[in-house]
Amino acid sequence: MIDKPVYIIMFMFVASWCFLGAQFIADSWGVTLRNYQGDPLESAVVDFVSGTDLNEASTILLNSTDAAESTFTLDPIFAGATFAWEMFQLFLGVYIFNLIFFFGVPPVYIVPITITYIVMLFIFVVAKIRGV
Repeated sequence: MIDKPVYIIMFMFVASWCFLGAQFIADSWGVTLRNYQGDPLESAVVDFVSGTDLNEASTILLNSTDAAESTFTLDPIFAGATFAWEMFQLFLGVYIFNLIFFFGVPPVYIVPITITYIVMLFIFVVAKIRGV
């Protein structure tokens, strides 16, 4: 019984990272992934690893003046929190459920699958702690 949640958790984990990789490759080629309504798929993780954004942020931090600091106060906090939240979702394997919702699947279908996934993740963690 413990093997089935492990396989599902591994699949969701890999699928989440594959979608993030596909988005990174599409962004590096200049292609924007969009859903059926035309909304672009954006990720804080992909934005964070972008070389131009890293260079721009480091330049602002190194050469900051009082005027630049007033406009650059809360942006790093929100960007860091968004990045940390997406990394947390990626490590748990639930990032893919955000993408499924983004691509237009109704929440009525996503919520039961997500709850089932989280229950299986909980069962797996408890079994590993107990040594089963």
